[in-house]
Amino acid sequence: MLFGGDLQLAAEEAQLGRRLAIVRIYDLIGQRFPNRYEAQLMSQGTTVLISLDTYPGQGPSYASIAAGRDDGAIRAFLSSVEQAAVTYHLSAIYVTFEHEADNLSKRRGLGTPAQFVQAWDHLHQLAVSAHLDWNQGGRIHWVMILMHYAYLNGKAASFWPGTGEADAVAADGYNTGGCRQARRAGGGFTNGRTPPVTPASLFAKAVSFAAARHVPLFIAEWGSVAYSSPSVRVGFIQQMQSFVQSNPQIGAALYWDSQVPPCNYIVDNSSSSLAALASMGHAPSMQGSAR
Repeated sequence: MLFGGDLQLAAEEAQLGRRLAIVRIYDLIGQRFPNRYEAQLMSQGTTVLISLDTYPGQGPSYASIAAGRDDGAIRAFLSSVEQAAVTYHLSAIYVTFEHEADNLSKRRGLGTPAQFVQAWDHLHQLAVSAHLDWNQGGRIHWVMILMHYAYLNGKAASFWPGTGEADAVAADGYNTGGCRQARRAGGGFTNGRTPPVTPASLFAKAVSFAAARHVPLFIAEWGSVAYSSPSVRVGFIQQMQSFVQSNPQIGAALYWDSQVPPCNYIVDNSSSSLAALASMGHAPSMQGSAR
């Protein structure tokens, strides 16, 4: 299993006592890859899980992408991903198109789930035609990332591009402690107010979805807010370790060491949480590498 996180967690590798096997990257159509931070990570043997995203009013719609109007920028990006894998001797780099496409608060206006699938298929075909996909001798693997809610409410199936179009599915989910309710209410928030959820309540349905399609599951973002008692977040991290170890369908778990105020999942200032995460990262089952 690949143990990883975002760029912020990568900065804590000394405290974790190990290199991250995989790091989460967020890019947009039209941007260049890699930047110097990404290049440095890959030069150390770390692979990446990259979003190639678009946003309403800021980038092309799903229909525009499917129609080929953005092929130049997309081809250039995918080619640079393949070249990075070759340059840094990585056997696999993981790419997703439009992570959390089910999050309508950020994606509304881009198109329907069916149009998302058409756009995904077009990106995938561009990679296949250029021999960048791993099935054609390249090193790009495809991961569909949705919010964990999509697996709970059954909407994930409408975004699934199909066997052969995606090599893994992924879910993003958090122990929020009530921070989202506080944000909507406009109130202050420091520590978790609601009882912690369990990893199974977040991700068990995603595990089943992946198993039914005979592909691995990546937990592309996970984390927990702090509580007044540090033992609560420590306990959640330990539960997460047990959950991923008991579900061999899971191929990667990436901690999101960041925040969207007031939802703060940063563990850098908590020695006990960092120690729990380090313990997870040193577990024998978490020593996987990209392949």
